[in-house]
Amino acid sequence: MSSWDRPPAGISAGEFFESWLPSAFQASGRTGPLAAPVVRASLSGAGGGAWDVQARDNELYVEKATREPPDVWLRQSALDFLTALSPDPDPDLPQMLPPGWSALDLLFLDPRDIELLRQVNGRVLVEVAGRRGRRWAFDVGFGKTGVSAGRARSTVRLDGTTFDGLRNGSIPPMQPLFDGRLKIEGDRALAMQLLLLLGSRLARR
Repeated sequence: MSSWDRPPAGISAGEFFESWLPSAFQASGRTGPLAAPVVRASLSGAGGGAWDVQARDNELYVEKATREPPDVWLRQSALDFLTALSPDPDPDLPQMLPPGWSALDLLFLDPRDIELLRQVNGRVLVEVAGRRGRRWAFDVGFGKTGVSAGRARSTVRLDGTTFDGLRNGSIPPMQPLFDGRLKIEGDRALAMQLLLLLGSRLARR
């Protein structure tokens, strides 16, 4: 991977959004698709904050989160967010990004992603159980229903080994749901939509 696929170790969330990510976008030579979503990241804990990010043509716009609702809203601790992107993996967690993915894949720059996003409308919490009590989680809302919801409609829980199998493609996206390795509380249909979205993206590698 190039130096722009992962931010350097020790970077803060503010540095990532306000400096590193726009530079990575420019260096990639990629452009934003038509109707690229506004992605909001609200990061809690030490070093946290809230940023709205959108790719428009050959520019990446980053600003402090506004009152206007985004199209995709990610809520996570700053620690878990930076852990997923760090070149130095957490020994108690699996790798969090799929093979071949970079930080730019968080922006939904592929036009096919725009169509997939239109099929998901809700808020989901995903929790991954690591070793020695380590837990990694992200809470994401899609569409008007998802970004306005006061809490997640669906909670998906799985262990690190299962997550790693889904991440690297060795386990089909729906299989852990059927064999019990993936637990769902709340809206099962919404959780299945998210799994299908993940499967569609992974299939492009």
